[in-house]
Amino acid sequence: MSDQVMRGLLQTRLLSLGWAAQTVFEKRSFTPTPGVPYQEATTVFSEAEAITLAGSDHGRGVFQVRLMYPLLPAEGIGEAWARAEEIRALFPRNLKILGGGATVKIMRKPVITRGTPQGDRDVTIIRVRFSDR
Repeated sequence: MSDQVMRGLLQTRLLSLGWAAQTVFEKRSFTPTPGVPYQEATTVFSEAEAITLAGSDHGRGVFQVRLMYPLLPAEGIGEAWARAEEIRALFPRNLKILGGGATVKIMRKPVITRGTPQGDRDVTIIRVRFSDR
């Protein structure tokens, strides 16, 4: 199964939430608009292993969406947290996404990390991360 196909399946599902204009994928040029939230999506894959009798390849990976919001006080982070919850609901544990001759299975419930202020970038970052196969 091609990493590119698996990445495309995950990215397409993420875009179904309607934030295409504010989404940047790895290896693509993007200049954020100051003060406007956006999200960065990355995928990291391990080497595929032939682990079935049919010899098909099974790879594992991690899909991460970093929500980049203008620096917010702790009490103002509700919108960012709600967005993270939307993403978690879109990729539930055991979900299978089919396409391009591939199947991506979400292995674990997505984890949401606390907002981390990044003063040098003037943003608060919340990460939504999960493993897939």
